[in-house]
Amino acid sequence: MKTYAIIGNQYEGLYTQPWSKVQPLTKTRPAPKFKGFDSKASAQIWFDQEKASQNLRHRQYTTVYDGAFTAEPQRYYIFTDGGNRNTGNHAGGHVKPTDKAAWAIAIYQGPNLTQPLYTDSQAYLGRTNNDMEVQALLHALEAAEKFTEPFTIVSDSKYVLDTVTNWMYNWQRAGWKKASGPIANLASWQKIFTLVTAQADRLAFIWVKGHASSAGNIMVDQLLNTAMDQL
Repeated sequence: MKTYAIIGNQYEGLYTQPWSKVQPLTKTRPAPKFKGFDSKASAQIWFDQEKASQNLRHRQYTTVYDGAFTAEPQRYYIFTDGGNRNTGNHAGGHVKPTDKAAWAIAIYQGPNLTQPLYTDSQAYLGRTNNDMEVQALLHALEAAEKFTEPFTIVSDSKYVLDTVTNWMYNWQRAGWKKASGPIANLASWQKIFTLVTAQADRLAFIWVKGHASSAGNIMVDQLLNTAMDQL
């Protein structure tokens, strides 16, 4: 008798009933992963491995240099970006109060990553590039609270992705302190920590090379530049 394993919805578990009884349990949103096995032991091994992998997805990110990846059906993909037009005293110098900056997000649903379901952006004066990248992440996580499907945040900022998958956990354990000095954008990172913790079981991250071939990344770059133009 086959054993069926379901993971990713309210019917998670192992089932030994006929497929005709199990199949309706897989027709939910979000869509679960499921598989049939010849033995209960094999089903349990697969279930445990999938569960462990699922629980760790929010603590790592996939690197996609060419911007091309296969989007899972029923999964949402939120592209984020932040930037500023830093004139400073020289290129890369301190941000001036009159320098324009902006963040942007674009939400897609797999497998279609060509037409966004929702976009948002906002521009400011005198804000740093990293601050805008963090604000984009924060607004993406807040937007994800409005749906229950699994989602992936796609960013071209390794500062953001290294922090959200690793550094912020160290800071939190140390009482939101770090040995090298003050934590930039601390209040935002504390909010992000709370949001990630609450949504960890359905969250993943991808890094793409900026301004390359990813349509979603190009879209959010255009959105934030339009926001700065209109400021």
